[in-house]
Amino acid sequence: MGVTELARRVDLFPSDVHRILNSLAAYGFIEQNPSNKTYRLGVGIMKLGLAAFQRNELREAARPLLQRLSEETDATAHLAIFDARELDTFLTDQINAAGEVSSKPRYGAVAPPHCTALGKVIAANLGRPVALELLRRHGMSKATPHTITSLPKLEAEWERIRGLGYAVDLEETAEGACCIGAPVRDWSGTVAGAISISMPASRFGRFPESQLAALVKQAAAELSAAAGHRPVFPIADAS
Repeated sequence: MGVTELARRVDLFPSDVHRILNSLAAYGFIEQNPSNKTYRLGVGIMKLGLAAFQRNELREAARPLLQRLSEETDATAHLAIFDARELDTFLTDQINAAGEVSSKPRYGAVAPPHCTALGKVIAANLGRPVALELLRRHGMSKATPHTITSLPKLEAEWERIRGLGYAVDLEETAEGACCIGAPVRDWSGTVAGAISISMPASRFGRFPESQLAALVKQAAAELSAAAGHRPVFPIADAS
């Protein structure tokens, strides 16, 4: 973008924006395209992002769990983190299944709340107003013939997910691919992210869903414990 467009977006005077841009450029966070004088992100912001990415504690704790889960299920394992400020669920790590054609991780890619196992399981465990705002921002585009595009059906799906403790994506994001995801909670019990596995639909149907779900939920519970979550169990009635 150029100075004028940036000033309009952030509601500041162009002179103020130009001064800020000069400061950011001095640290390498942005750079100017010499041909058209517009600005873009620089290598400084890339270095900063990579440092935060590598030092993320949840991602570090999840790595061995994802590796184990991938080996246990012969599936590709994923970790997504929920950004409560931006209302985004984005991919932060991936372990490809051994022996399969490796899919290139799309780190930072957003998991929609209506069709992906990662997105659905997080949305289901948010308060309804937040979940609906999440949906408003990301929409309900129809990715495949199996994608849920009706709000009443999606809310019923979220209710089912809360009861089961996991979400499934049955070719709802991409035809021929199925996923199972479970939520990860932090010390306060708030949903911080999710773990999932994905595999071809032809192989997914060979396993009992409950068996795969139990493995994913176990990995998610272990990561939640590493993040400080201590589940509260109801006290049995002694009468």
